[in-house]
Amino acid sequence: MWRIKKHFQNYSSQQKVAKFLLETGLKVKDGKIYCNEILMSPVRISRVLDVDRRTVNATIKTIQENEELYNIYSNLKTTAFFGEVAREIDAGLIEIIPTSAEEPGIIAGVTQILADLDVIVRQCITREIEFHEKAKIFITTDTSVPMEAVERIKEIKGVKSVTIY
Repeated sequence: MWRIKKHFQNYSSQQKVAKFLLETGLKVKDGKIYCNEILMSPVRISRVLDVDRRTVNATIKTIQENEELYNIYSNLKTTAFFGEVAREIDAGLIEIIPTSAEEPGIIAGVTQILADLDVIVRQCITREIEFHEKAKIFITTDTSVPMEAVERIKEIKGVKSVTIY
């Protein structure tokens, strides 16, 4: 995110728009905003963020005119998060809060434990500290997660807490 922030450091409202686009995976291409291939209205985005529509358009212009930003934003894709519907689709969900967002190996450790227990991982999503007050890791599995996994996951270096849903 720091590579993006530097381009908007003097424009807090544009930074808010740029952060929102990145967090939600909204793509900027050909001077327009897309949710995958669906054209999004700058007016509606401005209402969601409580900014003027001209701020959204100025953010698009800044992204379009900067090669580094354009290479990032023109390749974004929105992804479904299955954690919110895990119960409804008979899946398991593990929420992990790391001691530090910079701690390597947590996901590798968790997936190894799950593999040892024959639990299949369907999705892994992280929430970055740049966007949320706490970094979190969400792992959706094909079945409920055995309690044995919880105890083993808690032993992984860098894991602060584990919650199973």
